[in-house]
Amino acid sequence: MVTNLTQEAKAKWAEAIATRDPEVKLRLLREFYSLMPKHKATEKLEMSIKRQIAALEEEVEYRRSRKKGSTRQEWTVKKEGSLQIALVGTLNSSIRLFGMLTRLSVSMYDALMKPKVGVFSALNIRTQIVLTPLDYIIGEDRLDKFISIARNADAIVVVVDSKRYIDDACKWFEARNLNILARSRAEIEYTPHGGIRIVGRSDDVDESSVFNLVKSYGIKNAIVRLYSNTTLEDVEDAIFGRVSKDAVFVAFTDDASALLNGLDVIQFNGNNDSFMLDLLKHLRLIRVFTKKVGSDPVDEPLLLHKGSKVIELAERIHKDFAREFRYARVWRRGSVIKVGKDFILDDLDVVELHT
Repeated sequence: MVTNLTQEAKAKWAEAIATRDPEVKLRLLREFYSLMPKHKATEKLEMSIKRQIAALEEEVEYRRSRKKGSTRQEWTVKKEGSLQIALVGTLNSSIRLFGMLTRLSVSMYDALMKPKVGVFSALNIRTQIVLTPLDYIIGEDRLDKFISIARNADAIVVVVDSKRYIDDACKWFEARNLNILARSRAEIEYTPHGGIRIVGRSDDVDESSVFNLVKSYGIKNAIVRLYSNTTLEDVEDAIFGRVSKDAVFVAFTDDASALLNGLDVIQFNGNNDSFMLDLLKHLRLIRVFTKKVGSDPVDEPLLLHKGSKVIELAERIHKDFAREFRYARVWRRGSVIKVGKDFILDDLDVVELHT
């Protein structure tokens, strides 16, 4: 069931998500926490808010220490490239795959000191790989930091070497309000303008109910992505940052023990192109190439969610393309067709936008 918060609490949450100042956000989240009811239906929310408050307390402390000249290292990674992937595993297994994908050599000591970042290139796609090992020998403080990085990445890749590790990794994430065994059933992206836009359709809830729920939290601009089984509870979970993220489980060809638990596990055999195709398939991403009038298509594709429309591609490139969109030409399997903004794109489409 939804949490049925008071309007006062919802208004306080709206203030909290609207501000970018960590100290102000920390104060507002503490005030929101004091206003929210504490009962069975709000247990997950209570845990989520406590985690967010703890993370903000650390960020505020870090910012203050920087002003005092502290040499403490920052645990954030700016996204670069088409996709940011958090590589999770034991120290040995995650470092091994990180090295094979990025051609970078990392010691165990370096892996624990700060996030290591590399680039995995295949099929003209540049993917940023962030090494985020989760292991018993890592203290809770570092586990929190690595999981925070993984949570904010576009995708999570888990290197599996035993059934026990799968269970442990899931528990570590679940304790921090992130389910990595289920596909996300609702996603919300806050935007600076454009109003509230609903993308996708659910069999369990209508668009007007989703719109009204999001609006009731004081949210004015956001893209809400629905799936076939999305419920209002899923949407509210997304608003509060409680999410499910479909992780990709990977094993080396000689790790037969990885094929356990009924999971669909990618076997990595050193073929980068094949591995990239497997990643895109599991993450439900398609490759779309753009071209200007009279020019050849660009070499590097844009990655979009399966089922994305032409207008979403236009928004991805620039807001002006979306606002002034007239039509598009799409090259698909040897044919060229003129399409409108709601045309659904497919893998390897070439798109020429006209404004």
